[in-house]
Amino acid sequence: MHRLSEVEKKLENVQETKLEKEETRTLSKGDTFTRWGRFSCPNGTTLIYDGFAGGSGHNAKGGAANYVCLHKQPTWNDNNVYKSQTNLMFGAEYQTSGTNWEKIQEYDVPCVVCHVPSSNIVMIPGRNVCHEKHSLQYSGYLMSGHYLHPSATEFVCVDDEPEVFPDSSTHHASKLFYFVYAKCGSLKCPPYEDGKKITCVVCSF
Repeated sequence: MHRLSEVEKKLENVQETKLEKEETRTLSKGDTFTRWGRFSCPNGTTLIYDGFAGGSGHNAKGGAANYVCLHKQPTWNDNNVYKSQTNLMFGAEYQTSGTNWEKIQEYDVPCVVCHVPSSNIVMIPGRNVCHEKHSLQYSGYLMSGHYLHPSATEFVCVDDEPEVFPDSSTHHASKLFYFVYAKCGSLKCPPYEDGKKITCVVCSF
């Protein structure tokens, strides 16, 4: 009986370990996304961290293309200050003059990285609503750098109710956010219309 009891205990331990692993796996399911232009995540999602939008300067010919959401509390491996840099990280600013977003022109752009449980995330350019059975995380406008600037950028979805860092409206050689407008030609018109700002939406499914 004693040996049988020991075997049963081992089986129980194995089952408990499997359950713990399943629980951990369940908690780790889901997807993450960056909400550009906001300080908080949508309802039903978990904040991973909030920060500052940044990237290579818009005039940098060898700059990195992507925008990044920089953590507000950086940590360093050393305290050295290097005078010979190979690349530079700038903060990001809205470039929205001449639109109904003009009041945020040249203000710094906030961002948050969010986790949505048990779902996948998709950003859909050209839509401001999600497809049926998909859940809306946020809607906005497609934005990128200026097409005449030397540094490449990517297209990202900036929230249509943008927030800013107060007292930050000073222009620097920054990573910039411009609206993206439809240009008819190889772009099919209709359904697109020349000169209109492209919308976007971030959905979970």
